[in-house]
Amino acid sequence: MTADQKTGADNVQLHAFTDLDRAPSIAPYVAALEAFDALPQLQELKALAREHAGLKSGSSVLDVGCGFGLESFRLARLVLPGGRVVGIDKSADFIKEAEARAAQAKLAITFEVGDAESLPFADAAFDVTRAERLLVYVPDPKRALEEMRRVTRPGGVVTAIEPDFGTNAINLADRALVRRVLDHECDANVPHGWLVRDMRGLMEDIGLRDVAIDTRIVIFTPELAAAYFTETGRIAQRAGVIDEVAFDRWAAAIEDLRQRGRLFCSIGYYLFTARV
Repeated sequence: MTADQKTGADNVQLHAFTDLDRAPSIAPYVAALEAFDALPQLQELKALAREHAGLKSGSSVLDVGCGFGLESFRLARLVLPGGRVVGIDKSADFIKEAEARAAQAKLAITFEVGDAESLPFADAAFDVTRAERLLVYVPDPKRALEEMRRVTRPGGVVTAIEPDFGTNAINLADRALVRRVLDHECDANVPHGWLVRDMRGLMEDIGLRDVAIDTRIVIFTPELAAAYFTETGRIAQRAGVIDEVAFDRWAAAIEDLRQRGRLFCSIGYYLFTARV
C-alpha cells in the first residue's frame, strides 16, 4: 500500500482503546474512527438509534464513551437549542480533541473525562443515554450498563451499538490462517469480543425493558479493509500466533486482492435499544 493509500487504520491496535492515553499519539485512532464512522451500514444503525431514542429539541442526552465527539455533534444538532448533550470518555486526549472541535463548530456540548463504570451524574439525569463501540472494551460491561440505566430517567431510552468480533470476515483462500488471525483478534485483542451475544440478557437482568435489536453487516472499503486486516495479522504475528512467513503470506494476499479489486471484508454490528 502506497503512502497516499494509507488510512487511519494503519498502526491501530484495538486493545489500546482500553487505555488510549497510553498510546504514543491519538492521531491514528482519530483517523480510524472517522473512517469507520463513514461506513454506510454503520451510519444506518446510528440513524436508527437516534430515531428509536425519539430525540427532539429539548432532550437531554449522555454520550458514554464519546471519543472525540463524532456522534455527540449529530445529537446536539437534534436537541439544541433547549436541550443538552454531555459527552464523557476515559481518554483525556479524546476529550481535549472533542472540546476543540465543538468550539470550532460553535456547539454547546459539555465534554468531560470520566469512567463508564462510575458515571459522575445524578440518578435519572438524562432522557437518553447511549454508547457505541464502548462496552466491548470496558472491564465490566454489566456495571457500565447499570450506570447507564441509573442516570436515565424512568421511561427514558438506553441505546448501545456494538460489534461482534466473532463475525469478522475476509476472503483470503487460506482458511486455517484466517481462523488463527481472526480468532486471536476476537479472543485476545478485544476484552469482550462476543459481548453482543449476551447483551439482551444483560440489559434485562439490570431491569431494562422492551429490548429491541437491529443489525447491519458492515462492509469495509477496500482501503480500510487492507489497512485494518493487515494490522490484525501483524498483531497476531507479534503475539506468536502466526510466524513471519505466514504474516508475509497474509499481507501479500490482502494486497493482491486489493489491487485486483477483489478484497472483501465485513463485520456484524448490533444496535440494542431499551427503556428504563
